[in-house]
Formats: sequence, structure tokens, C-alpha cells
Amino acid sequence: MTDYGVLPTGFSRKPLTTILAEIEAALITEFGPGVIQTPQSPLGQVNGVFSEGAAKTWELSEDIYQSLDPDQAEGIRLDILGRIRRIARAAGEADEAYRRAITNEGQARIDMQDISRTIAAIDGVTYSHVWVNDTGAMDANGMPAGSICIAVTGGDDAEIAAAIRQYIVPGVTQFGTTAIESVVDGYCRTFRILRPIDVSVELEVTVRPFKDNLGCPPPSATAIKTTLLNGLFLLNGDDVTFYRVRSVIEAAFTNVEVLTINGSRDGIPQSDNTDVVIGFIERASLSSDNLVITPVA
Repeated sequence: MTDYGVLPTGFSRKPLTTILAEIEAALITEFGPGVIQTPQSPLGQVNGVFSEGAAKTWELSEDIYQSLDPDQAEGIRLDILGRIRRIARAAGEADEAYRRAITNEGQARIDMQDISRTIAAIDGVTYSHVWVNDTGAMDANGMPAGSICIAVTGGDDAEIAAAIRQYIVPGVTQFGTTAIESVVDGYCRTFRILRPIDVSVELEVTVRPFKDNLGCPPPSATAIKTTLLNGLFLLNGDDVTFYRVRSVIEAAFTNVEVLTINGSRDGIPQSDNTDVVIGFIERASLSSDNLVITPVA
């Protein structure tokens, strides 16, 4: 892979020294090591002319590449990029201000996925989810009508409050168990977030592994266990059910049938295939030590 041109990290322009060295190396390949191409020699000066022309081509290529980026484009090219977003430059507006308008720098997009992405990016956050009740009545989770709930595990309260403030305007009802504070320009706001209670679940899964139609052997109990731990992602309020467990395992392995699950929480035993009920303010956690895979013939 070349080190120059369009790369995943951006555009890398080939330096003049590298271009000249490549030309000199090519001439040595063609005419042998004795070819005279010092800077004072006629051939060396021809090399300089060609390398300078090639370097200008690289500069032009970089300019074209940068002209497609609102953060680097200037003047008329920036106007063209603005028209793609249907944003016209105001009279007398400088490139810097117009660029911020195009890229939304410093401006929040008010949508669920944007709030979720911002909260998830905060250092220390290990889980987050945004819930919205846009109906006119209390929903099944106990959220009031027209309310929002931001469930988050980990992260600093002040950073979370600062992030939420960008997206939730005053007057919007927030549902949560924890109050966090934000102060901007002397104005204080209190937000409520949900800090889910971690509920440790013990789970035993009985499976019937068998050879598939191609004669391939079934996976080991350890492989099934690892797959379930990696694939069973539960939101706060999600019950641990036979359907969820079976979906993860049988989607990953065509030669494994899930027969039963037996789960429990808080040390209270349950019958086979009974849901482990998790409240909305809770979130189930399943560790390797609390998961047993039992294969049967």
C-alpha cells in the first residue's frame, strides 16, 4: 500500500525530495549506477525540472482533496459545499463563521441517536440508553406522558449533565432516580437520570448439541457459553427469557438446540423456562461464573 495520496487518515502529499529520489533511482535502473545526475549536471537539472512539475501536481491534488472538506475549503468552494446542505452564506459572512454553520460545530442536533451517541462517548460510561414516552399517558415503564429517560451506568455526573444540557430544553419532563446539576453562565439546571440497579442473574441453560448436515461436530459448552455472554445484550428493564437466550445460541449455531433455561435472581429459585423479571430501574448482568451450559444427548 502506498504511503501517499488518499489514505484513511486523509491526504498525504509526496514530498519533492521523495519525487526526485524516485526519478534518480529510475534512471539508475535504466542506465546503470554510473549515470551522472548531480545537481550541476545536465541530467540532474532535467531531473529537477521534472520533479518540480510532479510536486506541483501533488500540490494540486491536495488542494482538490481539501476543497471537498468544509473544514479546509475556502471561498467559492466553501459556498459550493454550503449549497449541498442548502445553507447560503450571509452577506459579509467570513469563511470561519460560514464553516461553523455548515458543519454544525458547537450546535447540537436534537434527536435520540444524537443524545445517545453523546452520552455513550463520555469517559467511564459502560452502558447508556435513551427512552422516550411520546404518548399522552404513562407508559408500561412508568414514565410520565411526554417524558424522556436517560439510563446510564458509569461516567461523571457533571459531564453527563453538561452533555444533556445541549439537547434537552427547559420544561421537558425527565424520568430518573438520580439528580445531577449543571451550571452555565450562572444559570442552574437540574436533570434526572436513571442509574440502573445492577441485578446479578444466575442462569443454567440445557442444550442438545448434534452434528450438522455436513457432519461437522457441535461446539463445546465453553464456546456456547462465550457466545451467549457476548451476544446477550440487555437494556435496563429487559427480562432474561427463554426466547432471548434461545435466539442468541441458535442463531450462532445451527447444530445446537436450546431445551430449557433456569434462571434466578436474589437467590430465589424458579421453574424451567420462567422469565427472570427485571424492573425498568434495573439491569440484568450475567457473568461467566453465574452461567452454566449443560449439554445433553
